[in-house]
Amino acid sequence: MSLHILDIVENSVRAEAKLVKIVIVEDEEKDILVLQINDNGKGMDQDTMRRATDPFFTTKPGRRYGMGLALLAQATREAKGSFEVSSTPQCGTEIRATFQYSHPDRKPLGDISATLQTLVVGNRDVDFLYEHRKSGEVSRFDTRKVGKL
Repeated sequence: MSLHILDIVENSVRAEAKLVKIVIVEDEEKDILVLQINDNGKGMDQDTMRRATDPFFTTKPGRRYGMGLALLAQATREAKGSFEVSSTPQCGTEIRATFQYSHPDRKPLGDISATLQTLVVGNRDVDFLYEHRKSGEVSRFDTRKVGKL
């Protein structure tokens, strides 16, 4: 899942986001895992948003396909979950992927701390808020509070 986060945040940075919020909720009692990413970038118009999960659509110059959101959407379906994209031009985008927590096809989280480190070091002019909720505990990391390296 950490690679999906990297890919989605790359889209946020290309959309000139200055703040990216990443929230992961692991709720074993409800048997769900939620990944939500919000940004305050350029957002997408209705046509772009509708086509965002088409693997043969991309807004990246020189590319013929855009697999990132399509692969994340597929991963949610494989784990009996759901995938939603909402966006408003000039206001930002929200990606929400929900997975059945106990499903054998749910992808592992991966190295989230290395992912955050890569994002922060590689995007010095973007602020990141990361929140992870699990078993009633909440962990947060906010570059606006800890500063930049």
